[in-house]
Amino acid sequence: MMEDISDFVERGDFGSALELALRIKDPFSKLEALSYIYLYVEEVKYMEALLGRMLEVVDSLKEVLDKARALALIGYTLLASGDSKGEYFFKKAHQLVRSIDYSLWRADGYAYLAYYMALSGKHSDAFYYYNVAYETATRSSEPYSKVLSFLYTLAQRIVESADKVRSPEARDFYELAAGIYEDIRRNLSAQELKKKASLIELAVEHGSKVVSDFLEKRDLESAVFVIKYLPEEEKILALLEIAYWLVLHDKKGLGNSLVEEAFRMAAERKLQPEDESLRDIAFKFLKIGQLKEALTIAAIMDDRELASQVFAKIALAYAKRGDKLKAVTVAEAISNESVKKEVLKAIEGGNDVGHE
Repeated sequence: MMEDISDFVERGDFGSALELALRIKDPFSKLEALSYIYLYVEEVKYMEALLGRMLEVVDSLKEVLDKARALALIGYTLLASGDSKGEYFFKKAHQLVRSIDYSLWRADGYAYLAYYMALSGKHSDAFYYYNVAYETATRSSEPYSKVLSFLYTLAQRIVESADKVRSPEARDFYELAAGIYEDIRRNLSAQELKKKASLIELAVEHGSKVVSDFLEKRDLESAVFVIKYLPEEEKILALLEIAYWLVLHDKKGLGNSLVEEAFRMAAERKLQPEDESLRDIAFKFLKIGQLKEALTIAAIMDDRELASQVFAKIALAYAKRGDKLKAVTVAEAISNESVKKEVLKAIEGGNDVGHE
């Protein structure tokens, strides 16, 4: 059903998407479908209709915990759409959670509140309420088996949130979940999460250099993992380092696509990584004969003098290959006039191209 709804949304047919969502019998599945549609609509009439339908679903729910969870989902939906009224629904959800008498249900309510706050980017609030959920459960007088089962589910939910946090704050969530896993004697899971937390710490301390270090150890998994925790400019450098590594290891197609992705990131987000680092990576590609990739990287550079160095070497490399037209085209992009004249002279001379 959700796949069909997604198809209608992609085509902009929100009326049909809404009609299909309303056929869903399970209340919470229906609410999630309505939330999904809401995130894509822009017309006020559809937004109002969808919010009205979501509130109808909330009213139909009997259990306080279900209502609290539903209100938290609506809070996330509105905040994710840029509507500050989402805060109101989070407050209403919090009020309902506090009113729950049964301790493990109350803990579950805090966990749902935290989950949707994390999705909304309210990471500090989410972390706080996950801790409240944990403390509420551990203080419960319920049988140990029930508490144990809840704590396992809570840890899983925290990890799910951590995986979606694209900032160093994810480390706190992984460490919290690791602590819970240790409490319930799932030490292997705890160790895995502690490793993720330590990787994030390395990324914060060393930037994109940590990616190069992992690649030297042939640890591609760790290199890819830390990228999302780097500053935006550093992410571009990291992508290029991984692209180079992939090309070296017979994955040229994938490596080339990462170079293009790095270029798009820089252009669309108006990011400017360190030019010296870009130059060095471009030279790496140049040394293994990947001229197109080196040219793409040079186009990201802001320092025209440094870019001229890269364009000069690329132009001479094309000339050495016998592609004189491409060599001249690249040479014309050199902003330093004296360097441009020398390169064009070398290209025309032909015999001295390799030496130049």
